[in-house]
Amino acid sequence: MKSLTLSQECISYIDSLDKSYEEDYPSPEDKVTTVLFKTITKTILMSREAFLGEGPEVVENFVKASPDFAADQLDDFITRIVLQDVQGMVKRIMQLSHLEALFKPSKNTAKYIREATRLYIYGFSQACAAISRAALEQALKEKLGHQGSGEFLKFQDLLKEAKKWNIVDENTERQIRDTANKADLVLHEKPTDLEGAFEVLIAVRGLLQLLYSTKGGF
Repeated sequence: MKSLTLSQECISYIDSLDKSYEEDYPSPEDKVTTVLFKTITKTILMSREAFLGEGPEVVENFVKASPDFAADQLDDFITRIVLQDVQGMVKRIMQLSHLEALFKPSKNTAKYIREATRLYIYGFSQACAAISRAALEQALKEKLGHQGSGEFLKFQDLLKEAKKWNIVDENTERQIRDTANKADLVLHEKPTDLEGAFEVLIAVRGLLQLLYSTKGGF
């Protein structure tokens, strides 16, 4: 029998704490209080993520009156969410292969690559697609000597220049354009899911490995 992972052990431990709490506080009033605190905590988080209207005003008064208690409730709530997501994160990491190229990207470009990958791992599909595209753009700027220049350069102009200096060939140019266009859809009112974000991320990671393995340059 396979042993439990650390995240599963933590979830199991929390379940046992919940069971002990229910046994210690079995009355209907206690159960109502528990549900109430969970609802308040969820509302606190949701009110930071979206516009909820006038409803959260009561909750905000609660936060102002008892900030430490509210923080403790949020800690409990978020810990449970993260632990439940760990297995999915692990699965998404295992879907990815290691990055390898002849040359290392700059720290600036590497930051975009890292964040795009982590956004996918953590399950943020829209942000993953958008930052993946940004990583691709930064790689082109770096290869062309434009990174950090402060110039505004259209993506298509970067691509044309990259082809001019033999950084990309026609096939790679087409792949980059298609991948960028797919990522652009997220920025123009067409949200994607994790599967779509994965397709963009994988394409970008492959193209980056190609770009940083070519000796072409301006």
